[in-house]
Amino acid sequence: MSNAAPQPQGLADDDPSVVLAESRIRMLRRLAEIGMELAERTLNTEAAPAKGRDPAEFYAPISRAIRLTLALEAKTDEELRDLKAGVVRKREKEKKRAARRHEAAAAKEAQERAVKVRELVAEAAEFEIADVYEFAQVYHALRERLDEDPAYDDCGVRPLRETVERLCKDLMLSPDWSRWEGEGWTREEGAPKRHRYSIFNQPSARALLDDDIPEEPAAQPRPNAHQLE
Repeated sequence: MSNAAPQPQGLADDDPSVVLAESRIRMLRRLAEIGMELAERTLNTEAAPAKGRDPAEFYAPISRAIRLTLALEAKTDEELRDLKAGVVRKREKEKKRAARRHEAAAAKEAQERAVKVRELVAEAAEFEIADVYEFAQVYHALRERLDEDPAYDDCGVRPLRETVERLCKDLMLSPDWSRWEGEGWTREEGAPKRHRYSIFNQPSARALLDDDIPEEPAAQPRPNAHQLE
């Protein structure tokens, strides 16, 4: 008989092609067993055919069928091992691709969370600081903390309010935490949509951003009667 079939390899066991190949090996083994039973019966002199015929005449084709069956079983057994190895490799590749997709999604989510942290702390600073230049300094310090301070390397995965509180403390901000609701600050009722430092907060009957404001043309003197002659 041929070598034993390969042991189950986890993920490969439930693959339809593997199941079919294992079924074929079991059939070949059963055929080999039947052939052996026939060969043994033929060689038994008591069960040998009558009329003086040599039992070897009956044994030879059975023996040949057994050898062919064993050879086919061995080949199928080898193919099954290769098939299982291929299935395992394929599944492992699929697992690696899925892991990469998961890592990419997690990295994107962490990046989005870090951006939200920056925006929320900037919003708290804007609400607290009246001077635009002082706000610019604090915002610069905020960016520096997020980019350079190792304490905030994990801000993309830490609880949002925890990170915002830590940053506000490091930046010497004292926001009104009663305005915090859910994952962000609540807006004051009727608050304008533009930010605190917008140039448009000042009333003006003239354009505030356009330097090329057209000037009113100077009035031309009307010609007198002497000029018309």
